Amino acid sequence: MKRILAIAAVAALALSLAACAGDAGAPTPTDDGQKTIGVVALVATDALNAAVIKGVTEVAEENGWAVQVTDTNGSVEAANAAMITYSTTQKMDAIAVMAFQTTALQAGLQAAQAADIPVVSWGGELGAGIVATTSARKVGQDSIDALLEDFGEEGSILALTYHTGVLCLYRGYAFDDTVAPLTSLEVTRNEVAIPGQVEDGTRFTSAWLASNPEGSGPLAVWGSWDEPAIGAVAALQQSNRDDVWVYSINGGPQALQAVQNGTIRQVVWQDGETEGAEMMQAAIDYLDDPATWEQKTIDVPGVVVTADNIDQFLADHPDALNP
Repeated sequence: MKRILAIAAVAALALSLAACAGDAGAPTPTDDGQKTIGVVALVATDALNAAVIKGVTEVAEENGWAVQVTDTNGSVEAANAAMITYSTTQKMDAIAVMAFQTTALQAGLQAAQAADIPVVSWGGELGAGIVATTSARKVGQDSIDALLEDFGEEGSILALTYHTGVLCLYRGYAFDDTVAPLTSLEVTRNEVAIPGQVEDGTRFTSAWLASNPEGSGPLAVWGSWDEPAIGAVAALQQSNRDDVWVYSINGGPQALQAVQNGTIRQVVWQDGETEGAEMMQAAIDYLDDPATWEQKTIDVPGVVVTADNIDQFLADHPDALNP
């Protein structure tokens, strides 16, 4: 009876949130019994999100699975609604959720658990119902460590943050913990929004530049992912400023091109395709033997890309500019 009530409750919540979820498509179980994974993307058009989805898809197709994607455009409500729909109406075999905090997904996770559907998480924390996740903090620590080695520990930094997405949240934690003891470093933090992350990057950087004129000391902008950093580059170009170094994480095609042309100083490239592939494999492995499965965190290190090594990086990763 409790199980029936739980399913009824989450189904009711699915109806109330359905308008936020976007079109998740028709029910996917096929007549031939093909398994399907439902992917809940933070922003499906983002280059790193797209790389993760590509990795999921490659391993899924190799194993005879189908893949369905819902783009939440950064909405936690849409993420929960999609997970509920995947669990109750569409009855997926597994769910992959991307870059949302586990604590914000309780309705979706409750639905998945009630339906005995395993969830793999990209960058989220382990929790009840999640069989595997990828590390959210590693590339953030790689980024701030490389920034300080390059920029130094004195000057002013504008940090463009985003705390709704769990990857950027933990990258922000790594940034804050590392710069906190550095009393000679002045940090300004601005929280960008999705949608509007590029525009916010431009707007916040323009305002920060007005308070930090040319010649006022070492200056840098740190983007918790590429798109706000691209917005910062636009602000610098509009202001004819070349005295500010820009740092970023993700390493999508536009950011790598900016490293090539010198408008971004350094980017930490995150291997989203490998992370997606490992997430999908974890879902498959769990379903092969759920009784002995142990929750795990998948740790894929980032690559620091600068003008000094970008040619070699692109030789090693020829698809990075054309994912």
